Formats: sequence, C-alpha cells, structure tokens
Amino acid sequence: MPRDNPAGKTSVFWDVDDFPVPDGRKIRDIVEDTLRNKGYTGEVSITAYGAKDPFSPEETAEARLTFVERIDKYWRLHKMFVDIAWWTTEAPRPCFTGSNVMVVAKNIKADTEFVSFLRGLYFGLGFNVLLVVPDDCEPEQVPLPRVRLIWYWKSFVQGGEPLPRAELEALVARGKDALFFVEPDEDD
Repeated sequence: MPRDNPAGKTSVFWDVDDFPVPDGRKIRDIVEDTLRNKGYTGEVSITAYGAKDPFSPEETAEARLTFVERIDKYWRLHKMFVDIAWWTTEAPRPCFTGSNVMVVAKNIKADTEFVSFLRGLYFGLGFNVLLVVPDDCEPEQVPLPRVRLIWYWKSFVQGGEPLPRAELEALVARGKDALFFVEPDEDD
C-alpha cells in the first residue's frame, strides 16, 4: 500500500480542455498552493493537455510546464496514459519516497485501460493517486479503485481542502458498485 510522504515528488497530468485554468490564475500556483495546504512540499511537475495551447510561451516557461496538443478527448487521455507510464519508469520508487500522481481530467470511463493502469499504479507500484473531479461528480464518473485524496474542482482551484472523509464515504455509498475506495485516515 502506498505511503504518504509529503516530501515526495508529485506529477500532475491536467486536461485543460476539461478543466480550464481560471482567468487571472496560474496553473503552477493552483497546484502548488493546493498541495502545500495539505502539507506536500516535494517537487512538482506539470503536463497539460488540450486541443489548443492556452498558454503564452512566457506562461509556459514561468510555470515550467509541458503542453501536449491533442484535439480529440480520446487521444488526450491516451497520451496522458502513455506519459504517466513513462513517468513511472523515471520517478523515484514510491516505496521509498511516497511519489504522487495527480490526474485532473473528466470522463475517464470505468472499462478502459487507463483506469486499469491507475489501479496498477496504486496496488502494484505503490504510487499515491490524487484526483480532481467535477463539482457535480457522480460516483459512476469516478471509477478509480483507490485514491489518497479527491478534490472537487472549485476547492482545488481555490487551494482548498479535499473531500472530507464522511463525504467521500457518502459518495461511495451512492455509487452502484462502490467504484472507488479511499485511503483510510491515519487518525482513524
């Protein structure tokens, strides 16, 4: 089971067509503020995906991000899948560092290789999986088996708190098949 290590590296894979960066905000500030508020202090890398690059060259350089252009949603998720797989081959071993993978994307279907791969990241390789979901998220739309933390979109962009434990459990209980489980609190 993955261990939580706030100093571990976090790699963010963000579909900016699904979740556009709000006007007047910077992508790196959103990510780092939110993670810092939960005690994460490790290095952060960001890869953004979209049909068209919404960032100026200056913004890209300042945010130290990589932008991947893919017009079609299927191909954006496919490229994200490949990029996460590649990242895991170069990332510090999570059993020693508590490495984190954050996915900011909508419409990840339950019966895809992408979801199976994310399951394997948690169960097989021991990476922490962090997730951002739409504010109107239904359990059927969140097919991940295990996650460390989940944020609703509004809370995420405001540097807010992830879903409280009781809300997570209620969300799971509403789901048809209990599609995801949440890492137990260390306080429980």
